Amino acid sequence: MYRYRTFNQHLKEHFGEKVYRVPIDAGFTCPNRDGVRAFGGCTFCDDRGSGAPTIDLKLSVQQQLTTQIAHIRKKFKAKKFLAYFQAFSNTYAPEAVLKELYETALNVPDVVGLCIGTRPDCLPDNILDLLAQLNKKTFMWLEVGLQSVFNETLERINRGHTSEEFFDCIKRAQKYNLNIATHLIFGLPGESKNQMLESVRQVSSIGLKAIKIHQLCIYKGTPLEREYKQGQLSVFEENEYIELVGQALELLPSDMIIMRLLAEGRKEEILAPKWCFEKTRLNAALEQYLDAKDIRQGSKYQALVHN
Repeated sequence: MYRYRTFNQHLKEHFGEKVYRVPIDAGFTCPNRDGVRAFGGCTFCDDRGSGAPTIDLKLSVQQQLTTQIAHIRKKFKAKKFLAYFQAFSNTYAPEAVLKELYETALNVPDVVGLCIGTRPDCLPDNILDLLAQLNKKTFMWLEVGLQSVFNETLERINRGHTSEEFFDCIKRAQKYNLNIATHLIFGLPGESKNQMLESVRQVSSIGLKAIKIHQLCIYKGTPLEREYKQGQLSVFEENEYIELVGQALELLPSDMIIMRLLAEGRKEEILAPKWCFEKTRLNAALEQYLDAKDIRQGSKYQALVHN
């Protein structure tokens, strides 16, 4: 029996087979990079804007998809794919530009849906209406990054929006009947474990359909790299993080989809923690811990009231 509800399970239930997400960099930026909200971007984010290192930025959206799909199809005998608009804020452009990009992706053979990553301050009502139209004709997920519910943390990491803006955005987006996920990072500067779990409690009770949680990684070339090297910031030990994930899973609704619980990376791009380079072993260690402690998603979930 599964200890938590994975995104792979959800995709198999919906499509009847394994579906692969293909990351895209469509050339966006973020309002905390271009000066609308701030400059420099989030302090944890590198110059790829959380985009996958496998993305060839010289290629168009269509070329990125066809190239990667050919590779994944050959390696895994895959048949169905989701176009994952991953890098930077993928609703941060005029409506006509977004419509063309999304439709270009959907027109690539065997692309059966979209995952769109963005921020709460990049979802005005006209863009939500566009997403609602797409949602009626294709499989679609909207991923709205938050990272923490604490405004002092958001300010410290140069996030450029508030917690209040996030909750308002979710209320507006839910009126359009969209599949909405959010992201949280454990280990952000200055936060206690209790604060991290409080972020989980607050987002667990607002009707989100999915969540991503991962540990803070220190990417090379970021402001957090300087803090880490100066001894102003530490990262989780593997066992400590796994234990915290177990506590978080218990607080989440049992039907919420878990898109991610661990961040992985390459030695060329990440300074710490070193254990994030061992994805297979980490997943096995997490499963072993959950089994040993008999931890199940939702076992301590209690709905909170949000005004």
